[in-house]
Amino acid sequence: MLRHFLNPPNWFTSASMFCGMYSILLATGVAHGEPNFYRAAWMIVFGGVFDMLDGRVARITGTSSEFGIQLDSLADVVSFGIAPAVLLYAWGLQELGWLGLAVAFFFFLCGTFRLARFNLGADGTKHAWSEGLTITMAGGIAASLVMAHAANDLGPVQHPVAIAALVCFLAILMISRLRFFSWSALRLRPTHMVPVALGLAVVLVVSLRFRWASAFLAIGALYVMAALVDNFIAILRREPGPHTEDPLGLGVQEMLDEVFDEDTGEYARADLPRERRR
Repeated sequence: MLRHFLNPPNWFTSASMFCGMYSILLATGVAHGEPNFYRAAWMIVFGGVFDMLDGRVARITGTSSEFGIQLDSLADVVSFGIAPAVLLYAWGLQELGWLGLAVAFFFFLCGTFRLARFNLGADGTKHAWSEGLTITMAGGIAASLVMAHAANDLGPVQHPVAIAALVCFLAILMISRLRFFSWSALRLRPTHMVPVALGLAVVLVVSLRFRWASAFLAIGALYVMAALVDNFIAILRREPGPHTEDPLGLGVQEMLDEVFDEDTGEYARADLPRERRR
């Protein structure tokens, strides 16, 4: 255990867990006597930064391990599952009583199930697509919503039912079989430059027109909308057949098997031998 404590990637994972725990204390008012939703949301964002860095540190130092993979998933449950659920409930869902509590738990439950499904096939390989919205992204979008609301001084939540519907939507996306682009496998191709530039322009306009904290929410919204459009196009292109197990085409498992080959600099099928990828 001492060796695991001294492993550098686990330091970043532990920092992410601390951010999640401190976010809960801030959202419930335990830390400073009264709730501070803005700072609680920021702690979830910081947790996402640490979560992004631990894998890169592991690859740089060559210290990846099965223990680290499991620890990372447990940290995600805290920082992007229970922490956003508590924040959402304390911020805007508690007005709905037991229904708000159920919605917050549904978000946490779906995130945990999403991680359990991911762990079944986790082998440290970087995939270009993930099956379902990641819990990290879902928790980050929830935090950015609270942050943008607080930064723009909008006062108490006026439409808790709309917030509950949005939270349920994010929860369902996590356990869906829709494909979402994986940030860990980000390699910009020339064909991606134009949509990326347009997305950055939208984020810049939003941050200038409103408070800059709203840019995080704009990024999350663009990410989800782009994924939904991509999946809709994939459904239209799928040829229906009598033996199709997934008639709606929501699996798109072929794309989930695509990985980035460091040697060739291209994406290839994960189930192909390295010689055939070339």
